[in-house]
Amino acid sequence: MATPGQLMFARRLGPTARLLIWLLVGVSCVVLDTRYHALEGVRSGFSLLLQPVREAMRAPAVVATELGGFFTRHRLLQKERDTLLAERARLIVGVNTARDLARENAELRALMQLQTRPGQQLARAAMLYQGHDWFSQRITLDLGAGAGLRSGLPVVDAIGLVGQLSRVFPGASEVTLVSNPDQLTPVFVERTGQRGLAAGSGHGQMELRYMPTQTDIQPGDRLLTSGIDRVYPAGIPVARVSRVSRSQSSPYLRVECLPLAGLDRSRAVLILVAEPQVTQP
Repeated sequence: MATPGQLMFARRLGPTARLLIWLLVGVSCVVLDTRYHALEGVRSGFSLLLQPVREAMRAPAVVATELGGFFTRHRLLQKERDTLLAERARLIVGVNTARDLARENAELRALMQLQTRPGQQLARAAMLYQGHDWFSQRITLDLGAGAGLRSGLPVVDAIGLVGQLSRVFPGASEVTLVSNPDQLTPVFVERTGQRGLAAGSGHGQMELRYMPTQTDIQPGDRLLTSGIDRVYPAGIPVARVSRVSRSQSSPYLRVECLPLAGLDRSRAVLILVAEPQVTQP
């Protein structure tokens, strides 16, 4: 039985009727929105409400893109850094090689100027190595008896006298430096012409021996070979006076000198094979 207030013959709408009603509502909304833009406010409201949802859904893709770009840029920067480091190393090697070549070229140019004396026969040589004991003050050259060398020949570089050949082998030769304690070199003071005897004192230094206390000599004076021993040609720079001291217990001055030649630095040297020929009138 029907309850009070309930219609006895009321029936629910069927599926077809409900579908038609919703289609009618939808078509009406489309017409209203298309012609009168009646749903713009509703659309804007829904868009504002759904904005956080869209951002949350896009966040994983944005994070993945940023991470991928970061690692890609990191790899590119690493490759670029490695390339720059390799290029820097090559440039440093090139600069060092250029400096070395410039120094060698300067030495060779200076040595070429020594060939202006007519009749002077020279042999170019390069230093192979210093002696095993540097205190012996000897170096070894890459020329020997095969190049016509013999013991006793003078050896010079672009600045001054290096020493004298002491031993000659078939393919090499040994030079006793002017700073060797057993080496004596007749010299004269360029400023005054005073003659003396320069001797090696070891450790790359020299001293001028047997100079009386009244001798006019001072620091800075250059010593040149005198040529009276007929071993060294006259006028080759040997050393520069570095210190002059007097002792009350000795009648001679103590004159300390520094060799002008690069004894342990010069790589290219010249060996004076023969004296210039002087024509007699």
